[in-house]
Amino acid sequence: MVRIHTISLKKIKTQLWIGLLLLLVIGIIKLQEDKKLTGDIHLDRQITKYLKDQTLDSRTYKKILEETIPYVEDYSNLGHPSESVFSKSFLLFTGIHWDNLNSIIEIIIPTAKYFNIYSQEYAQNIAEIEGNFEEYKNNSSIIQDEEDYYLIEEESTEHPDFAGIKYSREQLSDINFLQKNLYNFEGNLVLTQKELPAVNLINKDLTIEKKNNQPQILIFHTHSQEAYSDSSPGDLDKGVVGLGEKLAKELHERYGVGVLHHKGQYDVVNGKIMREGSYERMEPALRKILKDNPSIEVVIDIHRDGLPDDVRLVTNINGKPTAKVMFVNGICKTMLNNKLVDIKSLPNPYIEENLAFSLQMQLKGNELYPGLLRKIYIKPYRYSLHMCPKSLMIEVGANTNTYEEAENAIEPLCEILAEVLGLEESNY
Repeated sequence: MVRIHTISLKKIKTQLWIGLLLLLVIGIIKLQEDKKLTGDIHLDRQITKYLKDQTLDSRTYKKILEETIPYVEDYSNLGHPSESVFSKSFLLFTGIHWDNLNSIIEIIIPTAKYFNIYSQEYAQNIAEIEGNFEEYKNNSSIIQDEEDYYLIEEESTEHPDFAGIKYSREQLSDINFLQKNLYNFEGNLVLTQKELPAVNLINKDLTIEKKNNQPQILIFHTHSQEAYSDSSPGDLDKGVVGLGEKLAKELHERYGVGVLHHKGQYDVVNGKIMREGSYERMEPALRKILKDNPSIEVVIDIHRDGLPDDVRLVTNINGKPTAKVMFVNGICKTMLNNKLVDIKSLPNPYIEENLAFSLQMQLKGNELYPGLLRKIYIKPYRYSLHMCPKSLMIEVGANTNTYEEAENAIEPLCEILAEVLGLEESNY
């Protein structure tokens, strides 16, 4: 499962008013002292000028968070505002979005907005923990005890109305149609046809030509420890690694294509689960594999999503209960002052190819297996999609699915992949 930074609002809500009052008093005192020395120059302008002159990176942002709000753990940055009367009233009187960490920080530290964009790089790799947490709650190695999850609005186990429909050029040129039928955008992301040129994306040739005795597809797991509701802790064969092995064998045995399944564990450090930095730890190893195997044309990172315990996304495929599947794309852009801007610290020269891959998979999946796929999820970050043009990030089911339900998704997923890549079934 792909994760974003989480902290505990429960631990700061009770202290926020006191903190704001203290900051106000201190600010007034400092302002009076400063006026004596500098005349009419305000303290906040001095701080702003100072921070503008500094080079702020993700480590700076991390340090500020850790030192100003210790023990950041449970707050889920779900990308949508709370609808409670209290939160709306709080916003009205204070200007603080209660469910938006950045707005709180920017009220307390006005100049935080100058390094907000750098937080995206840090947020991509913040710690998380997989699966069933009851067994881990008293374990000091655990970073947090609550799962993040993607928004699940408009999700259904019913077959979508648009399944099997051949989309017109006009429909694919309408960003509203795309968002309603094919995409979910995280939080306040506002994408246009420029970022999602669907007509161009579906026309990209993603087929590969089979080569004998050479690996052409690489399967790996940035988060190798992600498991399912009935998985035993530490049993990788009953988690996403087991799914990767099944997909690798299916592709090789059914379609005769060379597949390399890499089982590196980049979310484990010194025997403890540690998701922070897993993408950085993964990248050098993956780049070496790609360098040593130049025949590889397709790279697939298999995860599983995390959902509340009472949410299960299961459909029926070929008479079997099957976990639903979702493709994820990092757009490497974020919203700043209501404008979409590049995250320069997370470059990806292959964004358009990545988007073409997930969109063609989505359309083919809706055609072949209605109800199997959730909408493509677009996030601000980058993840593991920048090392190869034909890169795909897949969420197979969630922590609330059984391993069998997730495993049942592999066969139809393999067929969809083969169709997009132009693979014909092998004769042996």
